[in-house]
Amino acid sequence: MKDKKQKLSCLLLVVIICTYLDVQAQVAPPMREDTLHLTLQDVESQFLQKNFLLLASKYQVSMADAAIVQAKLYPNPNFAIEQGVYNQDTKKWFDLSSTGETALTLQQIIILAGKRNRQIDIAKINSQISLYQFYDLVRTLRYELRSSFYGIYFIRDAIKVYDREIESLKTLIDVYTSQYNKGNIAFKDLARLQALQFSLQNERLDLVKQSTEKQLNLSLLTGDTLIRPVSPLVSAGFNEIDVNRLNYAELVDSALVNRYDLRAAYSQVQLSQSNLALQKALRTPDLLLAANYDKAGNYVRNYNALTVAMDLPFWNRNQGNIKAAQFQIEETKQLQSQAELQVKNEISNAYRQLLETDRLYKTASPEFTSDYEKLLDGIIKGYQNRTISLLEFIDYYETYKNSKLELNHLQNNRLDALENLNLATGTIIFK
Repeated sequence: MKDKKQKLSCLLLVVIICTYLDVQAQVAPPMREDTLHLTLQDVESQFLQKNFLLLASKYQVSMADAAIVQAKLYPNPNFAIEQGVYNQDTKKWFDLSSTGETALTLQQIIILAGKRNRQIDIAKINSQISLYQFYDLVRTLRYELRSSFYGIYFIRDAIKVYDREIESLKTLIDVYTSQYNKGNIAFKDLARLQALQFSLQNERLDLVKQSTEKQLNLSLLTGDTLIRPVSPLVSAGFNEIDVNRLNYAELVDSALVNRYDLRAAYSQVQLSQSNLALQKALRTPDLLLAANYDKAGNYVRNYNALTVAMDLPFWNRNQGNIKAAQFQIEETKQLQSQAELQVKNEISNAYRQLLETDRLYKTASPEFTSDYEKLLDGIIKGYQNRTISLLEFIDYYETYKNSKLELNHLQNNRLDALENLNLATGTIIFK
């Protein structure tokens, strides 16, 4: 019966070790040779040059500029020729001689009431709005880019914590496996260590998946068609940023000037006002001037005439479109007020979150955290020397891991709050 239990224990140990090796092979792949070691400035440079959404948006700006050129063009003149098909008197087809009939007409529309200038104004404002939309797209995508960049950095830092724990446990498990084979320790102790090892491996795997998702997003934002992983090069300067120097009123003023989506809202009001001016100008009909020549079809031969024509605005004076344009002005003003309120709310929320995350971050003492580095080595030696139990060893291990990950999480949250304030103000307050 005792031999049967020993065989079962050995079989279980073999299964655990094989599973561990398989997980180790999956979770810790070798680093690709094409990994890019980039700073934030390098990533932003690639983003501005290669992001496909930005490149497409630039064409939208160019299209809006082309609309200004089109609005400046005058209507083309119209030229018509009327030629007699069959002359019954001379029995001739398409008679071009003096006995045939030919009539010529040259017409030109003269735009009145400044309608052309109104259309140019509208095209210019639309071009301005298109440019503002481009810069607002840069703002939002840059936030996503910077968040992904720093997210990868902190995830990789968290993975290093797991790597150190896993490597330490691996060394300890190797020693205990040898001692178990000699019959010096119980299998349950070795199994508990293996279970802790698997738990750390699974948690590390979740972080690897998160890192992969952010890596793919970063490749998409930088236009990297080769989808190469990025290893962020980040200085520790962000830890020294003093958020207490910020002035809330200055942040709001900065946003009201630099938020391009808010500028677009202002321009929408201007656009609706220009549209009202155009609709009022459309009440005035345009003038048609025409020069006519008729060789043989009028009361005299070689008849010449000048035609002046204009619609008479008796019933249709564009009343409906003018009324709609007036309502549109009121609508855009309300949307502008809503945009201003939205910006102020975003700044207030971002500012409060930054102060709170900064306060929490400052409560974490760097000296206290560094003590945990010494603690990890101490608890491993303590367990090997049997001065602490297995349960105490696992508890200390969890305490070390959680403290390191919480500090990492605080740093990430603080930096994300900084980036969120950049996004809300429309400026790079913290670089």
